[in-house]
Amino acid sequence: MSETFEASQAGVHLQAVVERQNQDVLIQLIGGDVAHYGVVTTVSPTTEPQTIALPSRPGHHHQEGVLTERMAKQLKPILQSNAIIVSGVHVNYIKPEQMRAMGPLVAELSEKIGQWLTAHPREKVVEHFSK
Repeated sequence: MSETFEASQAGVHLQAVVERQNQDVLIQLIGGDVAHYGVVTTVSPTTEPQTIALPSRPGHHHQEGVLTERMAKQLKPILQSNAIIVSGVHVNYIKPEQMRAMGPLVAELSEKIGQWLTAHPREKVVEHFSK
């Protein structure tokens, strides 16, 4: 099951594609002019967000961790289990007002995702292990 949420402000359009496996959640936070995958953030109800930023160009790493960590902190209280947030957002020739819009856009998407997760909880599938 997947669900897509969208938000736009100051000429920037972001999407959050949410997929579930059991109680775990995979979120793709993508948008701008060049959607891609540049960072991965993980979080659970009992752990703090951890982020890996991949190389973007020589001597630089992707900066979307600012966005994914904000989303992770906002979603953490309502998660049933693990969440993985993969993100890549690039706005060509970004303007200051577009940069300022990123926080509110992520907050809006996080709110929508949180409402959806709360309205669609998953029953935990019991795992069995060999002895």
